[in-house]
This record gives sequence, C-alpha cells and structure tokens, in this order.
Amino acid sequence: MTERLRKALFDNYRYGQGEISSGALYKDIRAQWPYYEANYRRFVENLTQDAKILEVGTGPGSLLSWFSSQGYKDLAGVDTSPGDVAFANRHLGRELVQLGDGKDYLARHPGTYDAIFMKAILEHQPKEDLLPMIRAAARALSPGGFLLVDVPNMDWVFATHERYMDLTHETGFTRESLTALLRLVFEDIKVFGSVPANLTSGQRWLRRPLIRLLRFAFYILGEGAGDLLFESRSIIAIANRPKAACSSPQDHFE
Repeated sequence: MTERLRKALFDNYRYGQGEISSGALYKDIRAQWPYYEANYRRFVENLTQDAKILEVGTGPGSLLSWFSSQGYKDLAGVDTSPGDVAFANRHLGRELVQLGDGKDYLARHPGTYDAIFMKAILEHQPKEDLLPMIRAAARALSPGGFLLVDVPNMDWVFATHERYMDLTHETGFTRESLTALLRLVFEDIKVFGSVPANLTSGQRWLRRPLIRLLRFAFYILGEGAGDLLFESRSIIAIANRPKAACSSPQDHFE
C-alpha cells in the first residue's frame, strides 16, 4: 500500500472504513461491552481502580468507555484518525485520547502503564513495524504490567472476509504467528480464541457439539487441520515479563 493511500484512509477512517465496518459502535459505543465482558473481564479483575491503562488505537472509544464504566479513572488512548479521536473524546466526556502514532506515543512513556490494550491494531501494521511496535509496548509497561493483543483470526471460517474487509489491513495472524511475534519480546505469553457474546442458551448448547463435529471433519480432511482455531473470530494474547534484551530504547526502531 502506498503511503499516500494509507494516510488518506486513516485521515478519513471515522467517516470511511470505520463507519462501513463498525457503524453500530458510532451509534452506541456500548455495543461491544458484552464482548469485553466475555473476553477481557478475567484479565483485568486484578487491576486496581487506580491502575494506569492505555489503549493503542481507540477507534470510537468503546473499550475506554467500558473501563470508565467499571470505575477506572487513569485512562489514556492514542489513535491516528482525527475523526475517531474527536468522537471518542466527545463521548467519553474527557480528553483521554490523543491524535498520533501508537509506536511513537509508547516510546515517549517508558515504564508507565499497568495494562496496554491493542484491539484490532496489529493487523493494520506493515510487517516491518510489528516488532518495533511490540518492543515499544514492552518498554511502556510498568513492572508487572501486561499487554493484551486482540487480532482477527485467519483460521476462522470467514477469515477471508475479515482479512479483506478493511483496505488498511496489512497483516493476517494465526495463533501460531501471533505467538511467534510476541515470543521475540516477552517471556510469558498466553493465547486464546475469542468467545462470542450474547449467544442464546440454545446457541450455546448447539455450539459445542457442532465445533467437535467440524473439528473431526477437518481432521479427516488433512493432517493438522483438526487443531485449527476455526471457531474463534479473533485471537487474544496476554503477554508480560518483557525480555531483558528488549529494554534498550533503540530496539524500538530496529
């Protein structure tokens, strides 16, 4: 993708790709709260109310609004879309989100945050920027802090649509490739498939046997296919304990 096209898309993201892909969030930033409850709640339960939390790539501000509703007050965000920054701050009622590049913002705040969230961000990064971004996040964590990464899952049954629905998508991830990236920087990594929110009891009852049946079918079709994480739309990784080699500032830009 040319730099001119990339800049044009992100400058107009709020009224372009964002509105097309995530229109429900601009109508109600609480629309994704059930997803956060189902997938993030267990990871933030040990955070104190005064924990310093950063979201890189806030979009309309849905995740920060969820944290605010839970009583967290020391919140911050950064996003490259002027329209999204204005929208998020207006709906959050505070100037929590700054306009800027996520990697640069992280580099200016070493040792600051107890938790850093990157939801639907890494897939927008060119491959050469992935390692500098993760290293910058590692350095911005306080001792004992963690990074949560949430990306579309390229093993999902509708992954082709997920990969190409957004023209700013640069990279696709599987459980294996995301783990490989994070292991370059962190000692402790746990990777999970996301679970859908708002399923009815009947859907939940049918989902498990259907997944088992499909997994058995994939196993018959090809070696290793039975272990695909096809049932999860997203991959969520929790990373902490940055490696000592990643503590040097120049690592962000190599």
